[in-house]
Amino acid sequence: MKKLVYLLLVIVFICPALSFAGENPKTRSIMISGKIMDSSNNELLAGVKINCSNCEKAFYSDLEGRFFIYLQINTDENPKLEFSQVGYSSQVVNLQDIQSNSGNLAINLQSE
Repeated sequence: MKKLVYLLLVIVFICPALSFAGENPKTRSIMISGKIMDSSNNELLAGVKINCSNCEKAFYSDLEGRFFIYLQINTDENPKLEFSQVGYSSQVVNLQDIQSNSGNLAINLQSE
């Protein structure tokens, strides 16, 4: 019976501690949202591709030109987001620009 109690104590106290051992304290979460417009007529652009340079992920704006991105990034990195669509010049935004806008961006793409 004592062995069973000790085993339960180990499971209850040691296993949760081990689950946190793999977390990286250098990572943080950021949320980025905004809208993408045509710079000449302020029309919202749907289906704009958004590439993240350090995360190997791609996102797309919705039918109303809006986007919402949640990223886990390394604090040592300075990720860049590239906004591109056929017929428009791409635009690159880095993390400092994102933070200065409180994570809410207004992207204006210029037609080629």
